Amino acid sequence: MINNLVHKEKCSLLIFMFVNFIFGIKYLSRISTDYLFITLAIISIYTIIWRYKKGVTAFLKKWHISIYLVLIGYFILSIIIFYLVPKETLNVDRWSVISSFWENYFNDQYVYYAKSFDNNYPGPMPFYFILALPFYLIGELGLFSFFGMLLFGLLIKKFNPIINYPSICFLFLASSFFYLWEITSRSNLFVNGILIMFSIIYFFRNYKTSKRPNLTFGIIIGLLLSTRNVYVIPYIITFVFALKFNIIDFKNVIKLGIIAFITFCLTFVPFVWNHFEEFKIMNPFIIQSSALMPFKYTLIFIISAIGFGFFCKKEADIYFYSSLTLFLTILFYLGLVTFEHGLHKAIFESKTDISYFILGIPFSIYHLFLNKEESIV
Repeated sequence: MINNLVHKEKCSLLIFMFVNFIFGIKYLSRISTDYLFITLAIISIYTIIWRYKKGVTAFLKKWHISIYLVLIGYFILSIIIFYLVPKETLNVDRWSVISSFWENYFNDQYVYYAKSFDNNYPGPMPFYFILALPFYLIGELGLFSFFGMLLFGLLIKKFNPIINYPSICFLFLASSFFYLWEITSRSNLFVNGILIMFSIIYFFRNYKTSKRPNLTFGIIIGLLLSTRNVYVIPYIITFVFALKFNIIDFKNVIKLGIIAFITFCLTFVPFVWNHFEEFKIMNPFIIQSSALMPFKYTLIFIISAIGFGFFCKKEADIYFYSSLTLFLTILFYLGLVTFEHGLHKAIFESKTDISYFILGIPFSIYHLFLNKEESIV
């Protein structure tokens, strides 16, 4: 029934535009009184590009504006932003959370007692920080943010026949408010999401042809779940679909799940060793449930993910329902904060961390441009 009620492509476009809209009104309001008009004008441009995507594609080809050219241009822009906007001047503390985590670790202190400059404890799971370590050692965590765009470009080029209008797809991401904010603030929510999505795509392309697939995919999923626990949602949708269409059977799901769970647990060992009592007092499960929303509400969306998995009729639906569920989760969180503090404080005074809307954006953009006929049924 829900498949008939929801136009998935339009819904994916609306999610993308909504996230851009909310970032636009919040951050343009700090530099212009016409922030609403400017934001709506830019959102309208996305609508026009989408409607006339064939003509826009022809224009881009005529002027030789490729994904590689946009990627190089955005890299140069990112370096300029890193130079002009020192991370220490920002109110966003994700870079500081990573830095304080590793500073505690290298000083033999318990990592989840670390505090950012804004007095926040590190909420993500251990593998998130392991992924960020090379960029921390380099000294520019903004490159971790840019890495998400690089991965997205690789995804589009590698699976080019499955993506309609790849240049416009990439342009949508590169020109978005939320990604410019990610680069400027050294945030890394998009790269988290794209890694999860990559693993799901890789699973459908390679599970049946891989040697020891349960071991391979169990390790991959266990590691990636050790970034943010909310990403259990797309994996639930994925494996309900995979069971439904006999891509994997229940016995192998159990085996893969056990390996994923063991891998997930092992990522904690280097950071909890000799700090088990502290871990019981302060850990990412406690921090995430207090920073975002209580677990009882999160559980509602985890259960709904099971239902959405049954609605999936083809692989493309997985990306749509993953995007939709993650979006609704954060929208519900926004609603809770708005009910308590009012809409103005929730958005403009940062009572709500609107950056969490980025969690599902890789799925919505990918689904929007995905050739639905080419995806696995």
